[in-house]
Amino acid sequence: MAFRPNSFIRPSGTLHVLVLRAATFCLTLFLLCCLFSHPATADTGIEQKSNILILDSYHPYYSWSDDEVEGIVETLHKARPEEEPIIEYLDCKFFPKEEHFKELRALFLRKFSRVKISVIIAADNPALDFALKYRDEIFPGTPIVFCGINGFEPQMLAGHKNVTGVAEMLDVSGSVKLMLRVHPGTREIFIIHDYTSTGLATRSQAEKDLQNLKGIVPIRYMGNVSTEELLRQVKSLPPTTLVFALSYSRDSVGRVFDHRKIANLLGENSSVPVYAAHEERIGSGIIGGCLLGGKLHGAKAAEMALEILNGRDIASMPVYTGKISRVMFDYNVLTRFKIPLSQLPANSILINRPVTFYEKYTTLVWTTIGVITSLAIIIVLLIVNVTQKRRATGELAAKADELERTNAELQEFSMIAYHDMQEPLRSISGFVQLLQRQYSGRLDKNADEYIALTVQNVQLMKQLFSDLLSYIGLSRKEVEYNCHNGNSILSSVLSDLSEQIDCCQARITSDQLPAIYGDRSMLILLLHNLISNALKFRGEQAPRIFITGSQDKGQVVISIRDNGIGIAEEFSDKVFKLFKKLHNHSEFTGTGIGLAICKRVVELHGGRIWLESEPGKGSCFSFSLPVKCRN
Repeated sequence: MAFRPNSFIRPSGTLHVLVLRAATFCLTLFLLCCLFSHPATADTGIEQKSNILILDSYHPYYSWSDDEVEGIVETLHKARPEEEPIIEYLDCKFFPKEEHFKELRALFLRKFSRVKISVIIAADNPALDFALKYRDEIFPGTPIVFCGINGFEPQMLAGHKNVTGVAEMLDVSGSVKLMLRVHPGTREIFIIHDYTSTGLATRSQAEKDLQNLKGIVPIRYMGNVSTEELLRQVKSLPPTTLVFALSYSRDSVGRVFDHRKIANLLGENSSVPVYAAHEERIGSGIIGGCLLGGKLHGAKAAEMALEILNGRDIASMPVYTGKISRVMFDYNVLTRFKIPLSQLPANSILINRPVTFYEKYTTLVWTTIGVITSLAIIIVLLIVNVTQKRRATGELAAKADELERTNAELQEFSMIAYHDMQEPLRSISGFVQLLQRQYSGRLDKNADEYIALTVQNVQLMKQLFSDLLSYIGLSRKEVEYNCHNGNSILSSVLSDLSEQIDCCQARITSDQLPAIYGDRSMLILLLHNLISNALKFRGEQAPRIFITGSQDKGQVVISIRDNGIGIAEEFSDKVFKLFKKLHNHSEFTGTGIGLAICKRVVELHGGRIWLESEPGKGSCFSFSLPVKCRN
């Protein structure tokens, strides 16, 4: 029978009544337990050694207080990674009159009735007001550390013990002096602030800080206006006026603005540069200033709280009234107003300045260029020597002894050069590949491309050295003739190429090959290059390679047929020339020496090599050698 959620067995008569009464009693008992039970943390009876309460004056996603809290939490976690601070938001940007504090008091009395708070960190003025007003009732005896307090005066703490912290001391005079240095033609400074308690406190501080600058430049403070009126005013400012933004987060009609939001509006609408006092505004439209950052500010308060938790007497910790500001500028805004970097102080921090790959890795770039240039010169010298050797062989047959000596010296020089250059080549390859792994996708697109090209060319250079030495070695090596099983030689070659074969999903089949007379190492090199060539110059389909062998008219003929990209008929002889490459695409990169090696091996064995090919359908390389073995 299929289950239906609403189907059940109904009891009858007295049993029905008893069941209903029992169910009602159980439900009532359950609800009473839920109603009078305490939170799980209180029932356990577990009391942590220290609970840190962060009172945030405002709301989440308000950049200044978010940065304060981030600085507090990061600093606490570094010292006490096992502890999670409690964060409470007082929402005083939207409710600046603090009329809701009575309801928060009642809520906190219930929430923290059985939670021991070891230290309170009050972020900004409303949080400190709340903590001082209700601490003795909700958190009796708990020390308070504050930060972000505008307009701090010692009398603010009159009658209160166990209170210290970090005053928010904006570097107003430093910012104005900076503005006049960068803009010597300034005739007026227009200061923006709101008319909340925080905004008025920052104005009061500004008026005190700028007492010494009276008479140098007129200062005009913004009235209590709407944001639309503020933007209209900054749009119409003359070019000799500068804007300086203090605390502004709530306009005359009650709208709340985040630091970055108002910075964006000012930057987009102001006809003149806008400076600020808070680091949270940089990068959102302002040009810069002596900026105080919420994160550094909060971190300083957290350090003081940790000292208290570690046993230091709070009475020995005076309120910190120093300035924690940094001179910062936005490169994009400097460029917009055509201000040269030479006008900025030497200790200025620049954001948004583009850093090129060359600037970041100047030493690496020049080192790599130097090494590659040296390697290129050596390769050119080797190529010149090889070319001269070949020319001298034809022209100076009579000087066989002298040529033999020259060949020996060249061979020795090539071997020494090859081995000496292996180490720097490995170093370059390792460093560039490490750079590619660690920074791929984190630099600009051009940097990733340059690194990839460097890796590819270093690998090609290593292969070029190897092929070049193989080619030179053929002229010096004495051919050791013996009879060899053709299938055995092929098996050895396929084993060496197994990784390359698997990578491109190639399928290789072969006939039974006849015995071959010649030097085993040279014959392996010959087949290796021909099969590798077929794997490399493949078409869109997976490589299909068929190897055949026959004996006819005193010659052993071996053929390697593939389904690759093919070669035009007019190039059938040129492919066997040294350094002749017919494909310039990156996927067909080669050294141009492999087929020249094949031709040289065949000629040393008294045979010949040829090509039959059709573009787009594949190629067939064949070579013939004299028959001197009995099968």
